[in-house]
Amino acid sequence: MKPDTENIAANRPGILLVDDEPHVLAALRRTLGREPYTVYVAESGDQGLKLLEEHPDIAVVISDYRMPGMDGVEFLQRVKRYSPDIQRVMLTGHADSKAVERAVNESEIHRFLNKPWNTAQLLAMVRECLEHRLLLEENRQYERELAERNRQLEALNRDLERKVDERTRALLQAEKMAALGRMAGGVAHEINNPLGGILAFTQVLLRDEQLATEGAAGEALHTIQECALRCKDIVERMLSFARPDITAEKRLLDLNAVAQGGLAIACLHPRAKKTIIETELHDEPLPVRGIRSALEQVVVNLLQNALKFSPAGSRIFLRTRLREGTAVLEVDDEGPGIAAEDLPHLFEPFFTTAEPGEGTGLGLFVSYGIARDHGGDLQAGNRDGGGASFSMSLPLAAE
Repeated sequence: MKPDTENIAANRPGILLVDDEPHVLAALRRTLGREPYTVYVAESGDQGLKLLEEHPDIAVVISDYRMPGMDGVEFLQRVKRYSPDIQRVMLTGHADSKAVERAVNESEIHRFLNKPWNTAQLLAMVRECLEHRLLLEENRQYERELAERNRQLEALNRDLERKVDERTRALLQAEKMAALGRMAGGVAHEINNPLGGILAFTQVLLRDEQLATEGAAGEALHTIQECALRCKDIVERMLSFARPDITAEKRLLDLNAVAQGGLAIACLHPRAKKTIIETELHDEPLPVRGIRSALEQVVVNLLQNALKFSPAGSRIFLRTRLREGTAVLEVDDEGPGIAAEDLPHLFEPFFTTAEPGEGTGLGLFVSYGIARDHGGDLQAGNRDGGGASFSMSLPLAAE
């Protein structure tokens, strides 16, 4: 049993006396027994070691140097190995210079007590030993407390660094958004003019009832008009990053219907014919409040992003679900997935991993802004079975 270092100071400390001469033990015991100590005696080193194991309250060991069998130096060496904190005192005569030398070098004793001893000196020495033992325990407690404080401080520093990093990234993202908004403001007029012309000529052609209802041609005209209007919405969304439109009216929508609307547009992509898009919509309506065209644009962007990286014959999964009080729309694919180094940059403007000419790097950026503008979030990751996974969460609206 190891010494109970936590309770020695609070209780009666134990003093172990080891000497092969009974009258020396009796004299020491008589003197120390008057003090608030518990005194143990042993006539050999072996008996002393056994008492150490039986009594964890022993804080000070006083041992004679000359004993048959195991001498005092060897005994105190073993005491030191058993518990370095136990205070070790050597009883020796004035002429035992070799004993002093061995005790210092091998046992690292704390005090010497010469024979014959002075009672006041003996009591003072024991008190000093106990004070030193208590000081060791207090230092160890301070070290534990300091280690715990350092651990807490390191945790706080890591948390602070994480928050600073998050704020820094947020500021950089805000700067990029503002730069994009300023750029979009400069080109919006140039984009809107041809869009206006496309819409105008399309609407003129749609006034021709025969042409508007003439199978593939009429369907193509309606698709051109719808896509042109969607382009106009994209430009307006880009502008909103720099000049948020607080007057835009958000209506009560069903996320299932939004998913179906976005799917219908995404299926016009040529690659949709080479890929299987599976839908799994929530059984009940998922009411959210938002701008339908904007949320449908998110669905279109996510599906087209999946189509871009999906090999022919693979599957894309479009799901809606209720999760912890939020409406969730997920788009998963069976493509190559997202590289770890690319994940932090996916929602930055103009960032793209596609081949040159395959993308502008604005689709996910715009989609992220739309999700945040609707009080939600857009997250990206990798599926366990391979492929990318995107998840847009929106707060449920009261019906």
